[in-house]
This record gives sequence, structure tokens and C-alpha cells, in this order.
Amino acid sequence: MYTITLPTFAGPLDLLLRLIERAELDITTIALAQVADQYLLHVRALEEPDPHALAEFVSMAARLLLIKSRALLPRPSLPGRSSSTDEDADAEALARQLREYQHYKQLAAMFRAWQEEERRTFVRTAPPLLPDPPPPPPTISHTVSELIAALQRRLQLVTPANEPSGVHLPPRRSVAEVAAEVRQRLSQQRWFSFDDLLAEPITRQDLIVTFWAVLELLKRRVIVVEQEHIFGMISIGRGAALELEEAVREEVLV
Repeated sequence: MYTITLPTFAGPLDLLLRLIERAELDITTIALAQVADQYLLHVRALEEPDPHALAEFVSMAARLLLIKSRALLPRPSLPGRSSSTDEDADAEALARQLREYQHYKQLAAMFRAWQEEERRTFVRTAPPLLPDPPPPPPTISHTVSELIAALQRRLQLVTPANEPSGVHLPPRRSVAEVAAEVRQRLSQQRWFSFDDLLAEPITRQDLIVTFWAVLELLKRRVIVVEQEHIFGMISIGRGAALELEEAVREEVLV
């Protein structure tokens, strides 16, 4: 059990609180700073401090500090209210908290004893809480025409909307398709014009894809590109990689 040692008191914290509650010990003789320091040392020594115990100690220490400060510091008395009334109210509030603390501590000790006796069931001493009665149903004050209008609005929400018609887009050329077409043309002839790839009606997207495919083949040295003058005709021929592929294919066939 946790105990504290002070010049005017030595013992458990529960006993100190009980003596203050019964006015058997003057709170002005208690050094609350020493109580807090000793309790902090006790908490630091614990591996896993209980947060509930810490909260209870902080609450009790705050009340003790308030009562002691009011006992030591003079305060001007308000008209129609004496300082003794404030002290009595603070003492009563502290006594009520102490009684609740003692009550919960006794309950905790009882539950601990029941657990040590290996009890698994506990008798309910308080009556069960009954649910609140349901509120009365609201009165209907609508006319028949309003109910029919509400039903029509509901049917409009349930009725499915017209199914959207599908949009058929023309097929788009891909980079792989354009690259395959370039390889096929070069397998039949050594050179051909870039305009031959654009002979069919194509869109702007198809033009971008075609140009992208030509740049990709040029980067991989599958083709070579020549242009005699600016804005002139672009000729596409076989590159070193394509020539090597054909040479390897011929050796395999032989």
C-alpha cells in the first residue's frame, strides 16, 4: 500500500484524506508539495501506472490545494455571503468526493475478493432499467389529394429513366499496329514514303500515334529516316536492327 511521510503525518494516503474529512487534521499543517513529490516518486517506480489512480490523485490534490489556498489567503467578503459559507461548501464538496472514493474502493475490494474466490456469476441487486415508452404515433392531417400527389411523386422516382444509347467510336490505331505495318512495308521494299502511312483517312489521334510509332522504331534502329530538304517528303528505310533480324532469319531458314 502506498504511504507518505510528512513532519505532521506518516501513513497511507487514505488515512490522510479521512483525517482531513473529519477535521481531525489541520490542512494548513500539510505540505502539499511534499505529498505530490512523494507520489511522483512512487509513480515513477511503477512499470505501468494506473491512469485511473493518477486521475483520482490529481482531482483530490486540486481540491486540497484549493481549500488550503482559501484557508491561507484572505479574501474580501461579498455582501450577503460570508467566508465561512464558502469554506463549509468546499469542505462539504470534498467530503462528498471522499465518501464516493471510499465507496468505490470498498466495491473494488469486494470484487477482488470475489475474484479470488473464483466466482463467475454475480447477483444483480439493482432492478433492470426499463426502456422509455414509445412516443404516440403522429396524427395524420393530410387530405386525399395531397396523398395522391405524394404517391405520384414517389412513382416518378421509382420509374427508371430512359436507357442511354451507346456511342460507337471508330477504331483507333495503336503504336503496335503502326509498327507492324512499317515492318511489313519494309519487308517488301527497302524504302517508302511516310505519306503512305497516312493514305487512309485518319484522325488527329491516329496521326499522333503514327508519328509516335515511327519515332519509337527510329530509336530502336529498326528504321532510318531521310529528308532532303525542310518540309520535304520523309523517306523511311531499313535500319541496322531490321537488317540484322532478316540476316538471322535467313540463316535459320538455310
